[in-house]
Amino acid sequence: MNLNLLYKSDKELNTIRYGENLSLGKDARQEQNRRKQVGYWDGSMAIQVTADNESIEVEKSTEYVYATDVKHI
Repeated sequence: MNLNLLYKSDKELNTIRYGENLSLGKDARQEQNRRKQVGYWDGSMAIQVTADNESIEVEKSTEYVYATDVKHI
């Protein structure tokens, strides 16, 4: 276990994970799994939602209008 990885953020660990050094990438994956098991999350990998994201499609809903005075036959 590489103790230097304990002080890295989640975003830095993700960068190291997909890097060129395979043994360091393995240690980064193990550290990410350890953090997942203990429930630690620093929020650096959180998705940032901004107001200028207009590419999101609004879901269209169909409104049904029922007649109130119709008798069932």
